[in-house]
Amino acid sequence: MTAVVSRLSDGNGLVLSGSVDSANAVQCEAEGLALIADLAAGPCICDLSGLTTGNSVTAAVLMSWRRAAAKRQQTLTLRAIPTRLHAILQASNLLPVFTPT
Repeated sequence: MTAVVSRLSDGNGLVLSGSVDSANAVQCEAEGLALIADLAAGPCICDLSGLTTGNSVTAAVLMSWRRAAAKRQQTLTLRAIPTRLHAILQASNLLPVFTPT
């Protein structure tokens, strides 16, 4: 399965859908970083409603995006976090840094 990174159509942010794994994580990270660099100032949202799996690789990509947003003085808020990814972020004490909506 593949992962797709695209610009959010209803706000300032990006969409991550499909499945992130070790084979496509580097590409997902790079595509997301490019989109974040091109976003307008202000808070950005990452919509995960189309994500079919959530794992530690996904969490690592999201943390990279969060760091990139922070360098631009932006927050990265996750929307529609899948249950498994939510549990991973919570167990890792990473959930608060994404201020999920």
